[in-house]
This record gives sequence, structure tokens and C-alpha cells, in this order.
Amino acid sequence: MQLINDNGQRISLANFAKQQNKILVTEFIYTSCKTLCLTLGDYFQQAQTHIKAQSLQQKIHLLSISFDVAADNPKRLNQYQSRMKMDDQIWSIATMASDADLAMAKHQLGLVVLADSGNEFVHNSAFLVISPQGKLIGIYDDDDIQGALSLAASESSKL
Repeated sequence: MQLINDNGQRISLANFAKQQNKILVTEFIYTSCKTLCLTLGDYFQQAQTHIKAQSLQQKIHLLSISFDVAADNPKRLNQYQSRMKMDDQIWSIATMASDADLAMAKHQLGLVVLADSGNEFVHNSAFLVISPQGKLIGIYDDDDIQGALSLAASESSKL
């Protein structure tokens, strides 16, 4: 799955994981969402604080991935990054590079995204924990950021 980060650079999710050499905790959002994605963003803000407080920033990295291929360009990603007060040493944002990448995420990761009539999306949500090798090692419900962080911390001790 190809991503475009907030600097406009194209990178695969697997290569992002390898470059970070950290356990990734990932969420799927879109930046103009006014409901579920805001809650997920709040959880990631709390997770960012937790990672910093536990000095885990060298072992765990948060990654928000937008599935709004048409609208979430690098400028919008930067605005979201600023709004959410992301520390780029702990939390990054990217968007899927194409509709084909979105289709791949739907197929491989069970992502459900449906456009509604008001230019919004209905979508499922979860926190995915990904190894530095780019392998999915855990999926947690959207209300279990602590579970995702616990697995990430446990796996990071093996790095």
C-alpha cells in the first residue's frame, strides 16, 4: 500500500515501518471528519502524551492514514498535523496514494469506507499494530488504544 506523507513524498506502509524501525500504531481517518475521526485523534493525542511520558518515542510511532484520496493532500495533512499538535518524532500522518491503495487496504486490512451523500464517509475504525518489518501483529477496537499501546510496548521490548 502506497502512501503520500505530509511533505508530498510517496512511501509504502512497509517501508515507512522499516524506516521508523519502531512498532507502529495506526489508525484510518479523513481530515474533514467531524465525528469518529475526532475521537480517534483524541485517543492518539493521549497516546502521544503516554509515549512521551514513558520515554517510548524511540520504540513506538503513531501513524494516521487518511483514506480520503481525493481531498487529503499534503496541505490538508499539514493543517491536520498542526490542529492535532502532532510531535513528528512520535506521530505522523499520510494519505493513501490512490484509489487502488484504498482498495488494497479494504481487502488486506478489512477497512470499510463508504461515501455518503454529503461528501462524508461512513467507515469502520480500529487501531492496527504493525511491526518494523511491516507485518500486522494486532488489531484493537477503536475504544482500546491502551490495548494497542500495551502490545506495542511489549513488542518494542524485543527490538
